[in-house]
Amino acid sequence: MEIVNLLKFINNAHDIYALDFARCNRSMVNFLDLMVVDEQFTRSIDLGLIFVSQKEYDKYIIIDGLNRIVSLSLLLHAICECYKKTSSRNDKAIQTIRTKYLFSGGSKLKLHLHGEDADLYSKIINGERLSGHEKSKPMFVLLHNFWTQIKDEKLQASNIFKMLQKINIVLVEADDVSHRDLYYRINKTNRKISQITLIDSFTSEKGVAPVWDEIKNIFSQEKSDIFLFLKDFFITKFNYKTFSQERLYESFVNYYETMSQYQKKDVLMSNLKRSAMLYFNILNVNFKNEDIRHAFINIKRHGGVDTYAYILSVYEDFYTGNITENIFLEILNTIDEYLRNRESSGKNIDFNELVQYLNALISYK
Repeated sequence: MEIVNLLKFINNAHDIYALDFARCNRSMVNFLDLMVVDEQFTRSIDLGLIFVSQKEYDKYIIIDGLNRIVSLSLLLHAICECYKKTSSRNDKAIQTIRTKYLFSGGSKLKLHLHGEDADLYSKIINGERLSGHEKSKPMFVLLHNFWTQIKDEKLQASNIFKMLQKINIVLVEADDVSHRDLYYRINKTNRKISQITLIDSFTSEKGVAPVWDEIKNIFSQEKSDIFLFLKDFFITKFNYKTFSQERLYESFVNYYETMSQYQKKDVLMSNLKRSAMLYFNILNVNFKNEDIRHAFINIKRHGGVDTYAYILSVYEDFYTGNITENIFLEILNTIDEYLRNRESSGKNIDFNELVQYLNALISYK
């Protein structure tokens, strides 16, 4: 752990790598706003901790702190664009900035991002044309703010660099821990992190990414459905009374590591995929049996979304032959009756009491 100047850190690094699941979001930093706080640059500015893992002497993986580094890189690019072709002296300074902070040799970018972030960042730094959708992204919005402030406030590049030389971070090396787990622990309360990309990384590490991709494809038409499925699946498996979407990755890891003690990973993922297909049928009322289909239509009509977790567990029992079609249909009709009573009374009748009755019914039958 050491205190370093952020600008100097970027200069000294030959390559800076983002984690494959880390994304730039609206938590980016407008460094120019910091100039208002201390116009005379008399004191240092503390930007907190940045966790890194050192791949080689001058190559770093950013575990946490990516938005701050991207933000500073965008500011440096904005300075170059604003002072471009204003004088031969400025053109020389721009070349120095690009060589020291934005590129690591030739046309190779120093900062290595992933996915849409990588494409957008590359287009920005290389001056390529952007679509309207790309211009709505936080990265471009921040860049546009930089351009506007530099021009409207007539900010001098020399003063901007004086300010940047005051910005310090605490650099924490974390080479002996799981990068993904550390990232998750730091950001677990942040709604902006993608739980699905964390699961993507986990399944890739475990060698089960192809089946996980097939599961995601089941819900490809409506992306929110994958969250509904995982929420209700884990409510069933862990007996959660409430479930927060921020626990999705954590719950997936807990489920996988628990079940992998008893099942081979291909069996585990095959069973998860089967449950996903069953849940897809629930959401889309996809049943050949007309009585069952009609029962699901009624449940959906009477606002039965909060019963889907229990229905999924019962559906799995029916699919695997643990209960008969008649029992399954009786359970569905009983749930619909409960929903109609709840709807007509306007009261939130406790579904857990009905679950106890239905479980007893299954045991008795």
